[in-house]
Amino acid sequence: MVGKDILRKIAHIAFGVDRFKKSNIKEFAKNLRGKKILELGSGKKEKGYYRYSVKNFFHSSNLFLQSDINPGFGHKVIDAEKMSYKNEFDTILCLNVLEHILNYEKVINNIHRALKPKGVAVFIVPVFYPFHDEPADYWRFTEHSLRNLLGNFKKISLKHSGLRQYPFAYFIKVIK
Repeated sequence: MVGKDILRKIAHIAFGVDRFKKSNIKEFAKNLRGKKILELGSGKKEKGYYRYSVKNFFHSSNLFLQSDINPGFGHKVIDAEKMSYKNEFDTILCLNVLEHILNYEKVINNIHRALKPKGVAVFIVPVFYPFHDEPADYWRFTEHSLRNLLGNFKKISLKHSGLRQYPFAYFIKVIK
């Protein structure tokens, strides 16, 4: 049996999922200055750095709050299902997190509430991708389900990696 980490690395290389994530985040982050940003699911340290966090793509003038549900990862502990922020953040990043949350609709509503007016949330979700962080890998979303779930936002833009009918991941930017 092939190890889970090996399958994940193969998916990142073969399908360009990591490249897709990084290029879209870099493009999104390049002109953001002086914003209050919340990153949900910043993850654990691997080989001396936070592999899943994208903090290093953002200008230092931003107030960047890394968070995770796991207190052992060294970030502010935030449970996205229970967070009660209101009009607090200019930007919220929910990258490769939504598929791990049973009550994803509540999380989407909490993100909407936590954003300031005209605030932006960015989501990345896998589609054709190996199971990971099991057993807490619950969902794969389609373009249509995402547009429906994010319907409370004023504007939704969605990009896919791979073919539209056979996507590997989605990058979604929404504006409150």
